[in-house]
Amino acid sequence: MEIVELRKYLHDLSNALNAAKINAYLLRRMHGDLLDRETVDGLDSSLFDAERLVSELHRKIIGEMTTEKDPAVAAR
Repeated sequence: MEIVELRKYLHDLSNALNAAKINAYLLRRMHGDLLDRETVDGLDSSLFDAERLVSELHRKIIGEMTTEKDPAVAAR
């Protein structure tokens, strides 16, 4: 995996996690059970995006490690 590609994934992951932190902060600032549905949806969406980015990066890294160890896999 190229350094540029790794940096892009890390940047996207950082943005998604920062959005989750901001939304979580807003949730805490809201009062009681009167949470705004948009805030809850924003938090869920941000966390989902972060999890998706981590999964994609993990699959790419594992895939590259596999092809480096087994040249037959790279030929497929």
